[in-house]
Amino acid sequence: MVTIFVPDIPELSRLVEAARRGAECQVEPPTRGYWRIRAPRELRFRRDELGLTHALWNSALSGGFRGRIVEYTGDALLIASED
Repeated sequence: MVTIFVPDIPELSRLVEAARRGAECQVEPPTRGYWRIRAPRELRFRRDELGLTHALWNSALSGGFRGRIVEYTGDALLIASED
């Protein structure tokens, strides 16, 4: 299982909404100021599709994560399960 903890701020709501549309994603309501986004194998997002600025994109993992970063560039994020 891979998990990211996304700060509960309006500027990152597009990331949460994209995760809600993901077929295998589970989105849990904010606890202690962080959304929890989970998936069994991987989480994948594209900055351009989310319309996030570079500054917001670079802070997307500031709440922490569980998994292995496979790709984290200026436009793509892929975190995979460590299993």
